[in-house]
Amino acid sequence: MPLYFLGLGFIMLGACLMDYFDSLVPMAACASAGLMLSAPLIKQRVQRFMGRTLDRSAE
Repeated sequence: MPLYFLGLGFIMLGACLMDYFDSLVPMAACASAGLMLSAPLIKQRVQRFMGRTLDRSAE
């Protein structure tokens, strides 16, 4: 979960830098870093969801 919040922080930083430099490059770089940092949380959620659906189908 801390990596997810760090990713959100990168997205906010990218938005501030985008306004400061008047360029889309900082937002693109920070958004991709935020996406990479949130990937483990999304994988965990998908695995948990798939586990529940497999448990229900076994009943």
